[in-house]
Amino acid sequence: MGHVVVAIVIGLVVGLLSGVFGVGGSSIATPLLRVFLGTSPLIALASPLPVTLPVALSGTIAYQRHRLISRRVVAWTAAGGMPAVILGSVLTRWVPGHWLMLLVAAAMVVAGWQVLRSPRRPGKGAPSQSSAAVWQDPPVAVLLAVAVVAGLLSGLLAIGGGLFLIPAFILLLGADVREAAATSLACVAFLAVPGTVTHALLGHIDGWLSLQLGLTAIPATYLGARLSLRLTQIRLRRSFGVFLLVFAVYFFIREILKAV
Repeated sequence: MGHVVVAIVIGLVVGLLSGVFGVGGSSIATPLLRVFLGTSPLIALASPLPVTLPVALSGTIAYQRHRLISRRVVAWTAAGGMPAVILGSVLTRWVPGHWLMLLVAAAMVVAGWQVLRSPRRPGKGAPSQSSAAVWQDPPVAVLLAVAVVAGLLSGLLAIGGGLFLIPAFILLLGADVREAAATSLACVAFLAVPGTVTHALLGHIDGWLSLQLGLTAIPATYLGARLSLRLTQIRLRRSFGVFLLVFAVYFFIREILKAV
């Protein structure tokens, strides 16, 4: 019973953070499952994936009402990223689970650092006018490059892709934090489908664990997205960056000590 309660609480935390920050959920759920439930690496990586699609859709619905999602970015990211997700998922057959956990931690560190140092307009935390113009009409080549990298990481690390997409949307395409979070969740909804199917075929998903996570993660994501709309851009960016850095360092050290 205690295992179920912990999984449900993890789902609640994952849902809230996914809605507020636009990450897919797996990037947060994987280290939490490892730390608090001792879940094996591949199961911890892939079991949150079935929850990622409904979680991403829940947050997308909340953001769409405020017209924060770039459909052009979503379309090109899905087109370039979905095939890459399958390739990344298959690669997990040859990469040791311990190294995958360290890669998850490293991805969180990079993402947190990039978000903290992202450019902003004085006092507002929003991109400049020229950067905003890039977001309105982003180059297809850049979109596809971002999509392929996000897809590979999403498949290999089962992190949904949001950890890479949000900094990329902010730094390369000029999105503000809310636009990046909202559009990322919509992209993650597409990337989650091939990742879930491929990892399921590889036997990496614990369906009962996925169900437990989903009980609270799905409604909590909608609430998190609503909360995000009430926060300032600077507070959102700093909170997200600090959370990722602190938790990633802890998770990285923990995995290193377990391997010694």
